[in-house]
Amino acid sequence: MKGLAEKGHTVHVLSHYPLETPVKNYTDFSMAGSIPLPNEQVPFKLFEHSLDILGVNGFKGLYNSIRKLEPIMNSSAIRRLMESEERYDLIITESFANDVLLGFVNKFQAPFIFLSSCVMMTWTRGLVANPQNPAFIPNHLRHFSPQMTFIERLENTLATFSHLAGWHWFFIPENQRLLEKYFGSDVPPVLDIAKNVSLVIVNTHSSFMGSQPLNPNVIEVGGIHVAPAKPLPKDIENFIETSPHGVIYFCLGSMMRAATLSDQKKSAFIFAFSQLKERVLWKFEEETLASSSNIMVKKWMPQRDILAHPKVKLFISHCGLMGTLEAVSEGKPILGIPIYGDQWTNCRAIELKGMAKVVTFRTIDDASILNAIKEALKPQYAEKAKEISGIFHDRPMTPMDTAIYWVEYVIRNKGAKNLRTAAADLPFYQYLLLDVMIFIMLCVSATSYLVYYVLKCVINRMTSNAAKTKLS
Repeated sequence: MKGLAEKGHTVHVLSHYPLETPVKNYTDFSMAGSIPLPNEQVPFKLFEHSLDILGVNGFKGLYNSIRKLEPIMNSSAIRRLMESEERYDLIITESFANDVLLGFVNKFQAPFIFLSSCVMMTWTRGLVANPQNPAFIPNHLRHFSPQMTFIERLENTLATFSHLAGWHWFFIPENQRLLEKYFGSDVPPVLDIAKNVSLVIVNTHSSFMGSQPLNPNVIEVGGIHVAPAKPLPKDIENFIETSPHGVIYFCLGSMMRAATLSDQKKSAFIFAFSQLKERVLWKFEEETLASSSNIMVKKWMPQRDILAHPKVKLFISHCGLMGTLEAVSEGKPILGIPIYGDQWTNCRAIELKGMAKVVTFRTIDDASILNAIKEALKPQYAEKAKEISGIFHDRPMTPMDTAIYWVEYVIRNKGAKNLRTAAADLPFYQYLLLDVMIFIMLCVSATSYLVYYVLKCVINRMTSNAAKTKLS
């Protein structure tokens, strides 16, 4: 949105995060405070022993987020938009789980674009009929890379189809209920609105996620948030510059509360770091955490700028997509500790590319984490990371220019319906050719039975004639 504003477009942004510094042409419709936000609030104990078969827990979490939308829909920012007589050329909204805001597409009668801030959800692929063969496209809530064993392909297939079914049976009705409550009972079905999407902008790139078939109206812009690096704070810069063997950066994201790590896990990390010749920058809420002299602990660190420093040798990360993109952009190897959601998908993808080592969070102890760090520091991981970074940057346009071009394309071409595939209008049984296969099977069965019946009659007659000949 900032890129569009800088390009001269007038943008109105409905979000929980109003800009701290105003930008020309950019107006915030702030929902801040309407609901508690999960930033640094999710405790690690939820994932110490959890086993999420087929991604059921993650799917339930998404469904529950729909049911918590009432305070947002009653916020002053939403009411302001409800009462607005503004005319919009385009609406951009995220395709995640909460589709009630598609009511504004109907209200303003404007074309719209879906934004996917992570890999495309299974149901988003379905809306635009983008191929999603579970043989090599991992479900975003599973733990698989594009190269799967038979058992993984079986689980991936079951997860993909169960999530599609759950979206239709649970997500759609709940969103429709909210849509009718806040936008009126005469609002069109949410699925009909969603299927008219003009474009899907996806925050991924084939350089590290692997190549997948994409429709013309699905555009990858992975790395759009990666701005030029800024100077580091003096204390962090001095810590890095004076390190004779380089630095490791450790951060488990903005959602998880690092301070909720168990004492056993904290001790394991401290022990491992104390055994290294490299220094460690650790983003951790408790700056008083007991540590060795080669560790700097801070509540907040400028991650993107740290990863850009040439003396940073390794990124220990939960493999959230934003941090993964920053590491790929700077060619830094990753020691991945995925926790939930799409983190496993991101981590397995870069592991397959050879720039990451993966550790399962529940199994971390003194020896396992130390050995994993030593492995990830080996030169081959850094070499692969640099190679992938080169491919990542080798594009005809920057991610921002790509996104702006396609946004303007949709506006210029009044929704760009020419990009939409006819497959998006087919019911699933036609898209999967189930009716054709059933017809062919019936024809083959009928023909086989007819041949069998004719042969049986011929054989019976021949047997009967032979018997008569013997008697005579």
